[in-house]
Amino acid sequence: MTETTFYQSYNPVTRRGTEIVTDSETGLPVIIQTQDVKPIVESAKQLASAFDKHQPRPDGITHVARIPMVIWQQLVKLGITKDQKALNAWLDERDNRVFRTDDARRI
Repeated sequence: MTETTFYQSYNPVTRRGTEIVTDSETGLPVIIQTQDVKPIVESAKQLASAFDKHQPRPDGITHVARIPMVIWQQLVKLGITKDQKALNAWLDERDNRVFRTDDARRI
């Protein structure tokens, strides 16, 4: 069975794309979402290099990561976003550390 594309869009501002295709095995529609994460990773690196754990935070909130939307949506589906320990463990994984904006120490 060949793959058929039903819908395709790309937003150059958000750098996110959506495509709806048929699954080659089942013939059912599959939604594929993509995002260019390079700008987010670069932004996270800049924030991480300027992170100062001694900087006073009047609101008590520490910015610890910049996670691309398509990845965040996957984490929501997996239930990871509702479990702080699971989210911290995910952020501590080698491939995901690029999204961190802090020094990765628990505060």
